Amino acid sequence: MTAAVRDPRQALRTALAPRSIAVIGASDNAHKIGGRPIAYLQRFGWTGALYPINPARDQVQGLRTWADLDALPEVPEAAIVAVPGDAAVDAVAQLAAAGTAITVLMSSGFGEVDAAGKARERAMAASARAAGMRLVGPNSQGLANFGTGAVLSFSTMFTEVAPQDGPVGIISQSGAMSVIPYGLLRGRGIGVRHSHATGNDCDVTVCELATVVAEDPGLKLLLLYLEGIPDPW
Repeated sequence: MTAAVRDPRQALRTALAPRSIAVIGASDNAHKIGGRPIAYLQRFGWTGALYPINPARDQVQGLRTWADLDALPEVPEAAIVAVPGDAAVDAVAQLAAAGTAITVLMSSGFGEVDAAGKARERAMAASARAAGMRLVGPNSQGLANFGTGAVLSFSTMFTEVAPQDGPVGIISQSGAMSVIPYGLLRGRGIGVRHSHATGNDCDVTVCELATVVAEDPGLKLLLLYLEGIPDPW
């Protein structure tokens, strides 16, 4: 498996409707960070190939598990990383080397913690980008496209308030602010198609993701929540 050079924005389009997803740190517990996205992907209509990676289990939530990335029958187009610390950094490097287009890094303990974490975050993003892979996060709650069922997110809001596809998109650096408007809108009977949280924005930013989400012809309103603008140009 080798990395490929890609249009950087094309990887973001892939994340909204991937044909295959690997979950590193997959959990059988649907209430854990590594388990909730698996439950959502199965529940909300996504139809691609799902590869839970967990060397300690044979099955996760009724699905066959895989010991590691090399054991998969194909290179996953998208991936979720839900393991902590150095294991997360190693997983990102392995996915980039394999040729995965985009990874959602849910793990925390990077730029939101201290300067050393920020430096490690930047180095990880630069290495992934050099290999042709885009990175959402770290410290990301995840991405959710209810139009395609590609819900790569661990938000609890989607179990508390049932999703319904609709004309609204929400993109936020903050996980909470990606789902609070979702809850308010759904409470008024308004459907929400996109609910994305980019976390620390070490690579993919709210602004860049917005340019791709805005291509969706089904949207009439796009809400953005920004705590900073790292790519103003």
